[in-house]
Amino acid sequence: MAAYSAITDRGPLPRVAWFVLISAANACGPTVKVPSGPAAEPGGVTRGLVKPNTNTGTGRQVLLGEMCPQGAGGRPAVAPLILRTIGWTDNPADVSAAVERGSTPRFEVFGVDGKLAGAFDTMGVVDVGLPQQVAMGAYAGASPCTYGAMAVARPKAGEITTRSEDPKCGPATQSCGLAIAELSHPDEPPANPAFVTGGACISGDQLAVDIDGDGRIESFPLVGVLDGARAPAAEWSAAPTATAACEPKFQLYDIKLKGEDSKSEVSLDVLGVVDLDGDGRRELVLALKFATVRTIVVYTATSQPQRLELAGEATSFPR
Repeated sequence: MAAYSAITDRGPLPRVAWFVLISAANACGPTVKVPSGPAAEPGGVTRGLVKPNTNTGTGRQVLLGEMCPQGAGGRPAVAPLILRTIGWTDNPADVSAAVERGSTPRFEVFGVDGKLAGAFDTMGVVDVGLPQQVAMGAYAGASPCTYGAMAVARPKAGEITTRSEDPKCGPATQSCGLAIAELSHPDEPPANPAFVTGGACISGDQLAVDIDGDGRIESFPLVGVLDGARAPAAEWSAAPTATAACEPKFQLYDIKLKGEDSKSEVSLDVLGVVDLDGDGRRELVLALKFATVRTIVVYTATSQPQRLELAGEATSFPR
């Protein structure tokens, strides 16, 4: 079978090992809950950890998560993090409900190059001690810590792209990767949407990224991602002048930050640059690693690419 060769090339999945979570009746470990069918439509979206933003227009409805090959008792699982319907929410009950009601039958899992590494098919939910329940299921594909290395022609299979391991990814992410599911009705087949990805790089003391894909770089001062309380800032504005002499990448690791007190160091990983909601502007998905906790945050441009707003913050699998 052919591998994914580009973000817009929807070929079949590569012939690789399957990791399968079986039902609780036949396996030990965490108690799982299988979706029982369509539930009532959810009410208004509310924020759990941060205030609602003003991006309430129409657009793609998605659930962003993190897929870890050993997330649930040594088996593949997706921690649902931030939901986008008529707005953004990180409320644990809302993100859990989207999985429970069967609205996320398939998550697309991204590699370090912003291309698809594989797909995760949801079979139910399981409690692993997080505020939200996580999706259990089966994963088919390459490690999220891989990138497309070279194209190889195989008889009867056409051209496939082999994937190689990025040695920096595993220590930084524990071999986990971004997982995105477009919401669908439980009776519909899983969707395989195309997501537009981008890249970021470090230029001096700024994070350089083309938010709206117009070829012009927006440069966000690294110090601006933290507020005075050493939490993610509610807003993050670009510097007036933007220049970058660096090569953008989908993921970046171990960027050192300091809060206003300049005593405790915080590390930042760029987990992905991707247009989640389909509005033509890419979101930034970041991991902030404090002394005792790691949180994943999403920044979105609701009106202009020079001004990012915090769409949500959530906790993923323990590190």
